[in-house]
Amino acid sequence: MNKLLLSAVLAAAALSPFAAQADDAAASSNQLNNFFVTGNLGQSNYRVGGLSDKSDVFQSVRFGWRWNNIVGAEVGYTSLGQAKQYIGPVTVGFQPKAVILGVNAKYDFYGSWFVTGHGGYLRSRTTAETTYGNLHTSEKSWNNGWYAGVGVGYNVTDNVALALNYDNYRVKYGRAGASQSQANVNVAAYSASLEYRF
Repeated sequence: MNKLLLSAVLAAAALSPFAAQADDAAASSNQLNNFFVTGNLGQSNYRVGGLSDKSDVFQSVRFGWRWNNIVGAEVGYTSLGQAKQYIGPVTVGFQPKAVILGVNAKYDFYGSWFVTGHGGYLRSRTTAETTYGNLHTSEKSWNNGWYAGVGVGYNVTDNVALALNYDNYRVKYGRAGASQSQANVNVAAYSASLEYRF
């Protein structure tokens, strides 16, 4: 009996490093799989006052992490393209870019299919340009805003996913005050995205 117990103890001691390595590898893999980077490419749709422009390119890159691969935080950079309006010989354009900080969620609902949602705070820098013949003026404005979006996609592999997305960005231009005006710019973005999970 003592020899059997001693043999079991020695066998457990000999195998414990391998078990610990397997547990560490699994834990490390689970932690690393929570980190992701997502790139979006699509079309922006501006709605501001009488201006409506659906012809420019939307681009975004986001880095984030999801707890238990479901809910987490994200940070990113977005270029919302440029909206232009032609008023006789005058061309007026808006070109906002933004840094974003928010929360994100992903839910696998059927096999490899999933839905996503995200939203949060943005800090935008909008360039307004006016061109009349050879005369050209531009002015920049920094403001706070918000963003939100949803998507549906497919997990191609454990690390790679493709999705179709709709996002809405609420940016401002100008400065609020007695002698200055501030315009709200609503930009919808339709895009395809590629996500890589580490």
